[in-house]
Amino acid sequence: MSKKIFLATGILVLVSCVFIYALRFSSNKGSGDDPKCNLTLSGKVICADDGQSLPGAILHIVTNQSAVSTDSSGNFVIGNLCPGKVELQISFIGYATLDTTLNLSGNKKSFFFLKSSSTHLHEVQVTGNAVKKQEVETVAKTELTGLELLKTRGIDLGDALKDISGVDVIHTGPTIAKPVIHGLHSNRVLILNNGVRQEGQQWGSEHAPEIDPFIATKLSVLKGAASIRYGSDAIGGVVMVEPQDMPKGKGMDGEINLVGMDNSRMETASGILQGGFDNGLSYRIQGTYRRAGDLQTPDYILDNTALLEKNYSAALGYNKEHYGVNVYYSHFYTELGVFTYSDASSPKELIALFAQPEPINFPLSYYENRPGGYYAINRGYQLVDHDLFKASGYLKYGSFGKLEATFARQTDSRQEYSLDPPYVGPGVNPDNVPENNFDLITHTAELVLEHNPWHNITGSIGSSFITQGNVYTGTSYAPVIPNFRNYGDGLFWIEKWNPNNKWTVEGGLRFDYKWQTEYRVNYTTSQDYTTTQQYNNATFSIGAIYRFSPKFSLNFNEGNGWRAPSIYELYAYGIHGATNTWEQGDSLLNVEKAYNSTASIRYESDELELELGAYANVINNYIYAKPSINSDGTPDFHTTIIGTFPVFQYIQTNALFKGIDLDAKWHISKHLLFEPKMTLVFANDLTNHDYLVLIPAQRFQNTLSYKWKQMGKLKNAFINVGSNIVLKQTRVPPNSDFVPPPDGYSLLSAGIGCSIPLGKRDLNISIQGNNLMNTVYRDYLDFFRYYAVEPGRSILLRLQIPFTIIKSNEGKN
Repeated sequence: MSKKIFLATGILVLVSCVFIYALRFSSNKGSGDDPKCNLTLSGKVICADDGQSLPGAILHIVTNQSAVSTDSSGNFVIGNLCPGKVELQISFIGYATLDTTLNLSGNKKSFFFLKSSSTHLHEVQVTGNAVKKQEVETVAKTELTGLELLKTRGIDLGDALKDISGVDVIHTGPTIAKPVIHGLHSNRVLILNNGVRQEGQQWGSEHAPEIDPFIATKLSVLKGAASIRYGSDAIGGVVMVEPQDMPKGKGMDGEINLVGMDNSRMETASGILQGGFDNGLSYRIQGTYRRAGDLQTPDYILDNTALLEKNYSAALGYNKEHYGVNVYYSHFYTELGVFTYSDASSPKELIALFAQPEPINFPLSYYENRPGGYYAINRGYQLVDHDLFKASGYLKYGSFGKLEATFARQTDSRQEYSLDPPYVGPGVNPDNVPENNFDLITHTAELVLEHNPWHNITGSIGSSFITQGNVYTGTSYAPVIPNFRNYGDGLFWIEKWNPNNKWTVEGGLRFDYKWQTEYRVNYTTSQDYTTTQQYNNATFSIGAIYRFSPKFSLNFNEGNGWRAPSIYELYAYGIHGATNTWEQGDSLLNVEKAYNSTASIRYESDELELELGAYANVINNYIYAKPSINSDGTPDFHTTIIGTFPVFQYIQTNALFKGIDLDAKWHISKHLLFEPKMTLVFANDLTNHDYLVLIPAQRFQNTLSYKWKQMGKLKNAFINVGSNIVLKQTRVPPNSDFVPPPDGYSLLSAGIGCSIPLGKRDLNISIQGNNLMNTVYRDYLDFFRYYAVEPGRSILLRLQIPFTIIKSNEGKN
């Protein structure tokens, strides 16, 4: 291990030296920019059939291998162009690709007309502002695509999003992560997996999304209430895991992703194969294998933090210009070890665990020689199987619009094995019996009618339906949650008005109804009985975008949302094996109602890209799990015959969340790029005139990159260094947690990578180093900070190998 770290550190030191030399060369020689390459091409992409603008069309500049997308009015601006010939490739889904060449001698404005066609090119992966018509456009949105997405390969979904401003991550140990948007997480953040709302046992912060990030060619985050389009639960935001559109035309290609990491000896392999035929039929198959051993901190190994994933998916589509049908199936399987040393037999012993500088630490030889070695997963652990089947279709009604229908079925099986085997009957091996076993079946359906533009107005009307049945089996005297059945319906209507190139105004209305029945047992009389709740609420959204110029715009959105209390928040009572805690719900909890306001300004030029956003979110009846503290200030523990556990109690209050997000890209020179990001979150308990617990601390990120679009035969070469500064969370109520918030910390990272031509495709390779100084720290949003520190230095090697078996004929008429 030490030799690998020494070698990796040496490589990164060499990278840093090259980086410093590049900086000195840049400062001595100037930017290196060609003063003649300062021309601008602007204009609009238009449908040749009806004269309507095409928002989200892709303009691929073949000359310098870059791309831009049109805004919501179909306008575009391309800067830093040189005089002479400029080759363009313009594409839009459902339209024939336009290849053209312009001869520039000065700034130019052009209009490009695309004709409808059943064939078109692959989507060019760029970070842009393309918005599907039925989405809420004025809610702040950030996307990860292309090389930015490639830098996240090999890590789970929650950690893949943490570099987005406004997004944090809540952890339960090093293997379980969930996204936090503007201070909100779990049931307040809706995750869409290939257009279907992800439904598992996501009611707790300790349950990671059952999604393989390798299926996505784009990860999108909507920051703010998006309940109008996506229904209740989306009061904090939406995470969209979006695969590439199905191939069009005849061809077959794919890619292989390989990722390795020294810390935990992680090894990941993922592959995809896709193709199509001239008759509109297309297919895709994908699979991922990921294995990691126990993670290591700067001083010791985190025992039983290994993981195993085996995932696969398949899709089949038949798509024509006016109709299409697609089916999709995915299977996600994971085993997650839960950090061992959080088990205590008495309150005194548990308090001692909180106070110890480090847990029990075994020598490396122990992990090397035990069965399974570093990759062994022992009790406690989680085992999850998640299956998703989706069928969707669309039909275009000529001049009227487009009708889309989607049906999905999900099954989620989760087994939680506690640290100590449960008490079972004779003849049964307790090691094979989970403490908690959940089986959830969900059916969802959606019907959306998207009407054609009318007097610069576009919009959609739709309905959604969901039903769930959950069965809990376990070994506890009382179940952690009761079995339940629920139904939900929703109707929505969204319209957008684009009167000119400066304004976009949108508004929407929605009504949702939810019915839920729980099947419970009276343990005094042993009689079964049921309880039923019914919830309904109307929501609205109104927003606008004003573009002062092609470079500068202002965005505003006002909306509300709501969320019914989850089954866990209502009825939890018992040991949660995933966290080794005792959790207790409250059956009298009321509906959460949120009122959200967001505003942002965006400036984009050749030298500077800047987006500054602010938000305020008032949530009445905000529900959260609070560490239970006695009146004398001592922690509250619950002791059973199998041990002592810290108590978390679900309570509610009126709360205010507010904050600021900053994203910027400063192109200091042709090669040098500086990217600062800032996430500030402030939360207040309005009822008790105090702060709230478990709110993200203030975070600042800075990345300095030196890039070459072309360096000999290498493409997109880069060297970067970065810092992640997290302040200590001081805005906490007194005596509100089992231990005080940990100190803030600062982490150093660095990376190097490039693209190597491989035939007509590019092989992408990169090395990334995290926590290079091997800093010892604890994160406030990690539930296992009570017992251990965070993982230490890690070096990741990523390799993406694309291949073509049959050359595509897409775009050919």
